[in-house]
Amino acid sequence: MKIQLLDKNHIRKNFTCEEESLNHYIRKQVSQDIRKRLATCFVAIDKEQNVIGYYTLSSESLGREFIPEKYIKQVPKNYNAPVILLGRLARDISKKGTGLGEYLLLDALFRSYELSVKSIGAMAVVAEPINYKAVTFYKKYGFEQLPDSEKMFLPMKVIGQLV
Repeated sequence: MKIQLLDKNHIRKNFTCEEESLNHYIRKQVSQDIRKRLATCFVAIDKEQNVIGYYTLSSESLGREFIPEKYIKQVPKNYNAPVILLGRLARDISKKGTGLGEYLLLDALFRSYELSVKSIGAMAVVAEPINYKAVTFYKKYGFEQLPDSEKMFLPMKVIGQLV
């Protein structure tokens, strides 16, 4: 199995996970988002080039009011915090229980950390969990709920210790 940037050779039409909106996104929407530079999409593929998992990354900024209290001192007053958005993460239902979801998350965190060290400033990764099950998944890896938001937050300092 490989994880690489989505391209036209990857077969997306058969991807099926438990969340229909994530199926629709990889099959129909992701190419438009990539063309518009709204997101990059990394896919896990099998030997036949079938997409068996994916995640998206984008840049985002968080208002200071959304930063968890213990990290707020890192953000100057009247500034927004630069973060990397892990907008979507899904694995095919055929791979349930194989650890692919965890592998995808760790790959996303590693890439985000590398970007923050070498290319762009980012103080954290922010995830947008699609449901309670996803919230539980992210919490296992140290993500914290953002104040007054459904988004979750994992500082680069913590990611540096994970990867």
